[in-house]
Amino acid sequence: MSFAVLTSVLCRSGFTAIDGLRAAAIAVEPLPQDVAGRRWRSWFAALMAITACALSFAENIKIPAPHINEAKTLRAQWFAPDAGKASGAAAILLHGCGGLGAKGNLNARHKAAKDWLLERGIAVVFPESFTSRSFEEVCTVKFQSRTITQRDRVQDVIATRAWLNARPGIDAKKIVLWGWSHGGSTVLNTVTHKPVLRDFSDEVKFAEAIAFYPGCSPFAKDNAPQKISSSLTILMGDADDWTPAAPCAMFAARLKNNEQPVSLTLYPGAYHDFDNPTGKFRVRSEVPNGVNAGKGVTVGPDPQAREDAMARIDTLLAKRGLTATKAVMNLP
Repeated sequence: MSFAVLTSVLCRSGFTAIDGLRAAAIAVEPLPQDVAGRRWRSWFAALMAITACALSFAENIKIPAPHINEAKTLRAQWFAPDAGKASGAAAILLHGCGGLGAKGNLNARHKAAKDWLLERGIAVVFPESFTSRSFEEVCTVKFQSRTITQRDRVQDVIATRAWLNARPGIDAKKIVLWGWSHGGSTVLNTVTHKPVLRDFSDEVKFAEAIAFYPGCSPFAKDNAPQKISSSLTILMGDADDWTPAAPCAMFAARLKNNEQPVSLTLYPGAYHDFDNPTGKFRVRSEVPNGVNAGKGVTVGPDPQAREDAMARIDTLLAKRGLTATKAVMNLP
């Protein structure tokens, strides 16, 4: 097994730098000096890679959340950028209906976004809205049967925001809200969340709000909110048959007519999950909530759409002064 492969395996298994030093010492102890030297150099290179990997591991945190039944705790994963890169900004990333990923490990889409943000000096926190309530996913659950509501997830955002506000090194004016699909819908529900006849509270105001392929149908109704608390960017494919684009276009048009800061980008021929760096084009027949009832929904990556979306966000965050430096694009 090559050291590159070994490093990858050990990193995923939680092998630590201390473990690496011990293993290296054992590996070279009985060898001649010249062979031991070469072995040490190889092990040292692997050790550095393992150490870099360890720095990207999540810190599992517990956020006070009185709104969550008996637990009163919202589990989350926290990632901090290298101290030399940190810009003081942070992003709350909201998973879709499938949760963060299998066994608490970030799926490819979430990991790519996390790495992309850390590279730009932006800290990342993933609230675990589903596992905190003993659910793994809700993609396969019909809307009317779901017990986790958008109201619940908005409260999760508010609790996470409060936690970030108290976090040393985080500027409360540099917090981004970013979600996909079900989490994108939470973005919309958060930036429209306000008491009747009152203004938006600071807890739902963000430096930028970003929603990838959210469900906009409730916001296309005549009685839907017409104001938002934060600048909003919506990115989706015009061929999406899970969360259709037409309601989002209606919502964005209404906001623009009301002089609200919203941007909608529709990618021709792109489907749900277009920004997934490793996904496959397929029909998910187990999902009951698509445009075509009983026929499932289409998901699949669109590399060109993904690259354009990330370039737009890169420019947007830099304009807002949220990135430490102008980062080089490094898309999977």
